[in-house]
Amino acid sequence: MRRLWIGLCTLPLLAAGAEAAPPVKPVENTDRFDAAPWWMERAVLPQTGYAETEVEANRATFAARFKGTGKTASEAQRQAVAQAETLIAALRQRPAEAVRVTTDFAVQAFYEQYRDKDGRQIANARGDKIRGYDATLTLRVEVRDMAVLEPVYALVLAAAPTQVDRLAFSLKPDNALRDRLRTQATRDAAARAQGAAEATGSTLGGIRLIDPSGRACRADILGRNLETDVDTEMTAERVEYKSPPQIVPGRDQLEARAAENAFIQTPPLYRVQVQTCVVYDLK
Repeated sequence: MRRLWIGLCTLPLLAAGAEAAPPVKPVENTDRFDAAPWWMERAVLPQTGYAETEVEANRATFAARFKGTGKTASEAQRQAVAQAETLIAALRQRPAEAVRVTTDFAVQAFYEQYRDKDGRQIANARGDKIRGYDATLTLRVEVRDMAVLEPVYALVLAAAPTQVDRLAFSLKPDNALRDRLRTQATRDAAARAQGAAEATGSTLGGIRLIDPSGRACRADILGRNLETDVDTEMTAERVEYKSPPQIVPGRDQLEARAAENAFIQTPPLYRVQVQTCVVYDLK
């Protein structure tokens, strides 16, 4: 009898608890959509215009390395600097807006070697077994004026570095080029929009919006698109010169040697593409 009474008393509590629980509303994922922009309040025609051209590369970079060896790190460093100081002075005579030069050092110890009982050569790695040091001076050159590329590259090779990288070309579009292509892209958008309006029996109205970024024509109302950035760059390959220079020439001798050995370097063409979104009213 007691068990039955306790069970009957708990039923109202369970019912009350069920009534007190608020209904759970499904959560809508709104991250994928945006609200309609202001320019879509009436009938519009978003049209993307395209323009492209091929432009010669206007940047070239490469590196040259000079190696020095000595019993101490400072001695190896001085030897590497002695090989490159004439070249560095000659390059710094060029205007800074045409040629930029940076340098850095790397020093590494080399150790005594011995053979084990089987005749295999073993290299030490102990601090008390250091035989000397190798110092590498890396000279990085950025040429921003293609008119001086060939003489600068020949000048570096005339200094007989230990190693020279192959040229890496790139393109840095200037504002004049971008503005010219945007103008062409806007005209292309006008021609495309006029054709689309005529094909649908509509009348093209005035311009409601010009978006140079092109995002207005890719509005997120229908869902987001992943944006991708495409970066073009030519990679460098190293060309080694294993014979270190024996005599460091003076600046005049270096310039004369470079003039005798002309290196023809033809910058490649890069394709530049621009998109512009123009939103038109429809009548």
